[in-house]
Amino acid sequence: MSSEVYFLDLREPIDVMRGMDNLMEHFISCFKPKSKIAVKVHIGERGNYTYIRPFFVRKIVDFLKSFEINPFITETVALYPTGLRRNELEILETAKYNGFTEEGLGCPIIVADGPDGENGLDIDVESPYMKSIRIAKAIIDADGVLLVSHVKGHIFSGFGGAIKNLAMGCTTRSSKRLQHAAHGIILRYDMCNGCGKCLEACVFSAISMENGKPIREESRCMYCGNCIFSCDRNAITIFENGKERFQESLAHAAAGVIKGLKNKPMVFMNFLIDITQMCDCATPAGNIITQNIGILASRDPVAIDEASLDLIDASPIFPNLNISPPDPLGKINGTNSRIQIIELEKLGMGSRRYKLIKI
Repeated sequence: MSSEVYFLDLREPIDVMRGMDNLMEHFISCFKPKSKIAVKVHIGERGNYTYIRPFFVRKIVDFLKSFEINPFITETVALYPTGLRRNELEILETAKYNGFTEEGLGCPIIVADGPDGENGLDIDVESPYMKSIRIAKAIIDADGVLLVSHVKGHIFSGFGGAIKNLAMGCTTRSSKRLQHAAHGIILRYDMCNGCGKCLEACVFSAISMENGKPIREESRCMYCGNCIFSCDRNAITIFENGKERFQESLAHAAAGVIKGLKNKPMVFMNFLIDITQMCDCATPAGNIITQNIGILASRDPVAIDEASLDLIDASPIFPNLNISPPDPLGKINGTNSRIQIIELEKLGMGSRRYKLIKI
């Protein structure tokens, strides 16, 4: 059975605000009046300029409020230590810096996993990569979730959309670590010159130097990737199949989030706007690969991500990038972006078969 995916085509000269109303009318009935709805948004790292524009989020908030629904914007603490989203205070300050304010959005902004990124509820999962995941408290406590995702590239997963926003965006820091641990970290001593840059880069004290070579203590490692990016000799890398394993772990974590929220309504909106090579955590996120395409909405995270990649495949890729469909984001990032989609479908959390309904 195919899932319905609604499509607001921004390649056509339309009234975007009215179009968003028409798009959202197709799912508003699943949220009850007076209910408290978490609107999960990636606010963008400070220095990134291609995240979803705040006015789109304000439009979503206003629409929900017009049906007497009580929305709040929410985000979770980042895993990596180099940006400015490492705790609740930094997230709120970065949100302001990037234009996300309670006054501008018309609703509260809540850091879902609390001051240190660990406030949540544990949910058991069947996975070779983790025994459980912890869903951020404000998300699990809400009456429903509207997941607003920017479709773009990602260095380890090829692309990020609804599935990645479920898996990473709705879980605590320790659960983010478990997902990244799936791709592993390998120290290649034949490539290492003992410069110590990885030691300096690791804020978690997981690396020490012995006889001029780095030693990694797995129990202290957060798998943030900081050591990988600090090494200019490619002496620190991930497993050969690390990107595939990472995508599988995303799917398993996403399934855990869906399981934890199974009795609550969930809606997914994917924005195919400013589709960059890398994610909204990157500063900057690389070149935009194609024209703005549109906004999708669905109740099925598998279907909406599959439709997103299909629409990108059908869109002209900018010629200076020297890539072509299928899966240009996957090609840029060295993996098959559909692994996460296929895996979540295998877990029974959606269908790759969909009906695209143009608004």
